[in-house]
Amino acid sequence: MPISGPYKNEAVRFREEIKKKFKTQIALCHAIGAKDGSYVTGYVTGNNRIGNILREKLEAVGIDVNYILYGKRAEAEKPKPGAGQELSDLLFKCTEKVIHLQNAVIEMNKELLEVNQLLETVKKSVTKV
Repeated sequence: MPISGPYKNEAVRFREEIKKKFKTQIALCHAIGAKDGSYVTGYVTGNNRIGNILREKLEAVGIDVNYILYGKRAEAEKPKPGAGQELSDLLFKCTEKVIHLQNAVIEMNKELLEVNQLLETVKKSVTKV
């Protein structure tokens, strides 16, 4: 599918994020609760810009929307030295752990999707017999 719209750079980065986290548009769409891959077609072709509703859905499944829109990766900030350093260090470690857990949940969601697809195939095979 060619990229030709006014948001070409965003479309390129969006495709990159989809491939990195979900492999396919369909897998992403299932993860965000959309019926099929056409839900994001306007965004991966560069014709549409990601709005607030889609942004929330994408962020909920671990997509870095700031990177897609502005080309800058979101990174956890290192704590600044000074008062409360120990608390800052703990908060930083918690943030890293939450990000790690979110990625694990995304991976599990992808695997559940694969299992559901396999079950659908089995179901269709059984009903043919």
